[in-house]
Amino acid sequence: MNLHQMEIFHKLAITKSVTITANELGIKQPTVSFHLKKLEEEIGVQLYNKRPNIFTLTPAGKMLQTYTAEILSLVQETERVMKDYQTYRRGELLIGASHIPANYILPPVLSIFTEKNQNIHLSLTVQSTPITVQMIKERKIDFGIVSEQNMHDDTLEIHRVTDDDLVLILSPDHPLNTEKAITIDDLQGEKFILHKQGSTREMINRWSQDENIKLLIKMELSSIEAICTMVKMKSGISIISKRAVNTFIEHGHLVARPVPKMPVNRYISVIYRKDRPITPLMRQFISLVPGVQGNKWW
Repeated sequence: MNLHQMEIFHKLAITKSVTITANELGIKQPTVSFHLKKLEEEIGVQLYNKRPNIFTLTPAGKMLQTYTAEILSLVQETERVMKDYQTYRRGELLIGASHIPANYILPPVLSIFTEKNQNIHLSLTVQSTPITVQMIKERKIDFGIVSEQNMHDDTLEIHRVTDDDLVLILSPDHPLNTEKAITIDDLQGEKFILHKQGSTREMINRWSQDENIKLLIKMELSSIEAICTMVKMKSGISIISKRAVNTFIEHGHLVARPVPKMPVNRYISVIYRKDRPITPLMRQFISLVPGVQGNKWW
């Protein structure tokens, strides 16, 4: 078994087509069939069933696919790490981030880093925190910068660099803004506009469950800016990261009030696998993130 055979088998397991596999790898169909046959002969078990218009992996094939995916990811990561140590530092850095740090923390960091490292290809993937964490585990990205609450995972290094509190936002002339202290009871019957998914929504769901409050959800949006705009237009209220509404607050379009009985324990954190070596390139980028300098772990 060699890496070329693994790559062909891995691609076939995804495409389920010898023709597509050959086209995507830039080789001929007989070459694909030859290597697949040799792979089965070397391993000594059937890896897949092929019938007209039907392709399925055998149990052994499914297990091999799991390992080949991990091995190929590790090889790609190794190549990136070695490029980082080369004299001319020509390589790439693959970063993941959830929406709050991507939009409100990382832009100046990206600007400074790319200016200093013009030979480096930098890729930023913006997803929810759970998806970003999964990409880290699958070695699809080198590290992530996410919003999280009490995250714990034995396979990951999780370093909290700054707070990321949630606040209740409403238009300045909303009736609740006249209340000295907003209570849980005050929120009953209010129309909420919430983010569809991610760590913010998970925290809101836990809070509403713990406080036994059934939120009246009028809208679910995937854009933080859209949520702020709809609240500004008096279409409802929301709970969101305070970092996301600072500009709206400064211009007098929104006000932020404490969320009643909401635990204050959400953070912006740098996350990477424990078995992932921290290269000079990674260290340089992470050191630019606000809150990292002076941190004990760093």
